[in-house]
Amino acid sequence: MVILITGASHTGKTMLAYRLIEKYKYPCLSIDHLKMGLIRSGNTSLTTEDDDELVGYLWPITCEIIKTSIENKQNMIVEGGYIPFDWRQDFDKQYLQAIRFIYLAMSDEYINGHFCDITKYGCEVEASRLIKREKKTGR
Repeated sequence: MVILITGASHTGKTMLAYRLIEKYKYPCLSIDHLKMGLIRSGNTSLTTEDDDELVGYLWPITCEIIKTSIENKQNMIVEGGYIPFDWRQDFDKQYLQAIRFIYLAMSDEYINGHFCDITKYGCEVEASRLIKREKKTGR
């Protein structure tokens, strides 16, 4: 099974992915990491500011990774904001049966009422992993 997790910035995509990783022990593909690897390596002239173009650039690569995972009967979590709304059109029925899709969203009311918390916990995954590493190493 492949679990796709997407949504707007700061909705908890990465946090949900890491919780699923801990529970199911599935490998995870971060589309953001793929993006930065391609940008930093010079394999694209796109920048982090080119969101619309990045979807068109990253999705075909991500889509084929997902297909390969399904064909090899491997489980995987794919998370990131670069999954197009019409993602289903890129998969035949056999693939769609093996994909679970999660879209995380926040209402305007929630954002307005919790904006400080949203920004406060925006890097929660990185912070929690640092704390765990410090406990293990004693630093």
